[in-house]
Amino acid sequence: MREAPSAPKPDPQALANAQLAAGNFAQAASAYETLAATSSGAQATRLRAMAALAYQDAGDYATADGLLSLLEGADGAAGAIATARARALLHAARDSDALALADSIDTAPLTPYQRGILARTRGRAALNLGDARAAAPALIAAWRYPYPAEGEEELRQQTWRAVSSLPETELEQGATAASADTQAAWYALALTARRSMLDTTTFAARAEDWRMRYPGHPAGELIEALLERSEALGERPRQVALLLPFDATFGPAAEAIRDGFISAWFGDENAASRPRLGVYSTSDGDTDSVVNRALGDGAEFIVGPLRKELVERLRADSDLDVGVLALNVVDDTALPRTGFYQFGLTPEDEAAQVAERAIARGQGALLLAPDSSWGKRLMAAYENAWGGAGGTVLARVHYNESTEGYTRAVRQALNIDLSQARAAALRERLNLPLHFEPRRRQDAAVILLAAYPDNARQLMPQLRYFGAGAMPVYATSHVYAGASSAEGDIDLDGIEFADMPWLFDGADRRTRAVVERYWSPRAAGIARLYAFGIDAYRVLPHLGKLRLQPGLRVPGVTGDLSMDQRGVLHRRLTWMRYVNGTPRRADSPATRTTGHGASAGE
Repeated sequence: MREAPSAPKPDPQALANAQLAAGNFAQAASAYETLAATSSGAQATRLRAMAALAYQDAGDYATADGLLSLLEGADGAAGAIATARARALLHAARDSDALALADSIDTAPLTPYQRGILARTRGRAALNLGDARAAAPALIAAWRYPYPAEGEEELRQQTWRAVSSLPETELEQGATAASADTQAAWYALALTARRSMLDTTTFAARAEDWRMRYPGHPAGELIEALLERSEALGERPRQVALLLPFDATFGPAAEAIRDGFISAWFGDENAASRPRLGVYSTSDGDTDSVVNRALGDGAEFIVGPLRKELVERLRADSDLDVGVLALNVVDDTALPRTGFYQFGLTPEDEAAQVAERAIARGQGALLLAPDSSWGKRLMAAYENAWGGAGGTVLARVHYNESTEGYTRAVRQALNIDLSQARAAALRERLNLPLHFEPRRRQDAAVILLAAYPDNARQLMPQLRYFGAGAMPVYATSHVYAGASSAEGDIDLDGIEFADMPWLFDGADRRTRAVVERYWSPRAAGIARLYAFGIDAYRVLPHLGKLRLQPGLRVPGVTGDLSMDQRGVLHRRLTWMRYVNGTPRRADSPATRTTGHGASAGE
């Protein structure tokens, strides 16, 4: 009697592939690594690359990095290896490098699993860099390929953050494009939310229509949370915690913001629904305990803190499930979680508006700023904003606060020293006494000035003396002290600057009069921060609307407020010009007739 033939041994690679398909990434990775050890050449390279990718999906980046080090210079599987390296860069928070590498990879040789990893990597890196236009299509594409089941909710939230941050015109194009239903559905839901979330009844009906049109779509899991958010948009928080640093360094600023915030609370016309208010000190820097205490007291929304490093810590707290209006702006470009907003009186915001206005006068600019950390920050802001507006920076000059320093800076900016050097060379060559008047450079159209009033009072006469008195000079609000003195400020004539309407009776005159009456000894110094506190309170009911409608503006005492896709509030300021020592509205007919010169009569 013959023995029955033994069953064929299972193919080890087929078993590894099955583990991968089942989502058992650690087991699959180990199986691929074992197979690689018994293989050679290009086959071993392909297996180690697969093992590295599977280890990454299992969360074991250390082992994956070890395998990648063995693949340096290896032949074969270049796309898979590059994909694993891009993902390692993303894990190391090197988002720009990860995106650049991911964008360079040819997807044709990749397996569906590898293409999915590449799409997730590209999308997440772009999202971290604040580039929703690049992130959205990559993350949507990732849904077509295998992905870890435990990572589905994270992928869903990332995709929604990217898609919902796109402009409405792009959502319209994506929703109507002749593309796969899966892709169009993301854009269609985001467009529905953008247009109707402020009306919960309408949004609920349209969301149900969407669900019927796209049954089983992964974005459908978002609808219940979006409905809850829609209802919350129409409600104000019942209790707000104001977190400020009442210490020796920040105390005066914190007190001014607190006073403005509380005055707006007392003046709230909708007194029946205004929130309860608690004020907490963050002077010891322990935000965790302060936040926990505020939450324990019943806070449903947090305003603050003021210090940038504390804002960064609060922003990184993914477990915090209450809304936050941070009173500073961090430099992180990543799109934040829902409910996190930022508001600050930043020089970068002002510099962008200076550039936007000044570019109409010409493209060549001279930049003048003090030789200080603040001056260097504003110089960089001017340079970025001017380049973004299409202008050219012809000179960047820092001045020190001395008579010689101001003179030297103006001469350098206007190329006076170069003009005098040419004259000296000509005298020496001709050996004749020559009458010479120094001539300034003629290629500059505007001057962008970073200065406080005392600095500007020294610089403006120097500009006139060296023949630049008629050149337009633009500055940020720092050039205005908050109160005017016609006699003392006559040297500032001709400077145009952007500032908050609150200071010029352009918004809430009644509250401004109260401040000047009861806080007159320090009103000029604290006025901007007091107004900042007022707007921090008054904008709370509008934050969700501003986030949903990027073009929406809400009038405020610090300026007309709008919001970008990162949840950062921006202020549209009022333009003023010094005329006869007094700031006048720059766009009024009377002010326009005085021109940009050093004085009305020049």
